Amino acid sequence: MMDKKTYNNYCEKLANVLGLERLKILSLNQRNSLNNQLNDLLEEHDKNIDTITKEEIIGRYDLVTKHIYPNEFVEMTEDLENKNLKS
Repeated sequence: MMDKKTYNNYCEKLANVLGLERLKILSLNQRNSLNNQLNDLLEEHDKNIDTITKEEIIGRYDLVTKHIYPNEFVEMTEDLENKNLKS
């Protein structure tokens, strides 16, 4: 487990790299998956946030939003859920 200061520094680094707008538009599934990916990344670096690169963070974001839960899939799922609610 990391201390609060390290955790806050990591969160700040992630927000600076990804930007709050990108983070705000994530679906719940994307958000959970990205959280898992970023936790794995942190473990791979033995919780040393200084060695995690901008490219690695963006790579994990792209993995989630383009391959695991692509935005098109999220939109289609939301459309189907909305149609089912109206039925």
